[in-house]
Amino acid sequence: MFDSLQALAESANAFYAGYAYEAAQYLRPTVRSAPPDTRFVLFARGRSGTTLLLSMLDAHPEIEADGEILRRRAWRPNALIEQRVGQTRAPVYGFKLLSYQLRSLQTHLPDRRAFLETLVEQGYRVLYLRRQNLLRHALSGLYAEHRRRWHQTDTDAPARPTIRVRREDLFRWLDGSARLRRFEHEVLDGLPHLSLTYEDDLEDPARHSETLRRVTGRLDLAPIAPDTALCKTTPRRLSDLATNPDEVHHWVAASPYARFLSAVPA
Repeated sequence: MFDSLQALAESANAFYAGYAYEAAQYLRPTVRSAPPDTRFVLFARGRSGTTLLLSMLDAHPEIEADGEILRRRAWRPNALIEQRVGQTRAPVYGFKLLSYQLRSLQTHLPDRRAFLETLVEQGYRVLYLRRQNLLRHALSGLYAEHRRRWHQTDTDAPARPTIRVRREDLFRWLDGSARLRRFEHEVLDGLPHLSLTYEDDLEDPARHSETLRRVTGRLDLAPIAPDTALCKTTPRRLSDLATNPDEVHHWVAASPYARFLSAVPA
């Protein structure tokens, strides 16, 4: 009984924390009277390289790259965004929006696609980042959950232990990622956006310069050299990540996600 009441209290605290955060933002003074020259929203699933890309963009002298400002429920999401915009002096402002936040947290929005349409009408450039391989995406999420470590720099990288992957957890991630991918396609259908993938544009550091050139070009800015201290957190080989790689391979091979195994070295 106590555990149930405690869980309910924690849920209520999380629910109202978003509104408290929103109210606090409205109390902060604005520092500009005119909007930034350019705005952007980085739209993606978590564990897709958003922190890496945003860190490189934030290093640009003309960009302020905000974080997940809608990571909590907001009563007026559009007004909250505008309040954050008013607090930047940079000529280019952008923020990160994870697709689960749009789908599952911002419940006051009657139409999620209309929300993105409004941003585009206000001049936001949409940068859509995704992972093509749902299995590697799931393994990355499970590994981060187990270690309670979502990002790390090359100066604080600890040893990367193997973990035991549970079937129910693996398919929770796989199915959830597949649902979010469908949602992303639905809300972006027909909207102008720059499409990027983790595999083609971020996984290999040698591609970072070209990726930044494409993104800054979309924002009408001169490119800069990539600069980030972030490094990979998830082992690439299945045997380096899981204590039960054969089981994982067997589960996935017998599932609708079998096609993703070819990109995951044993």
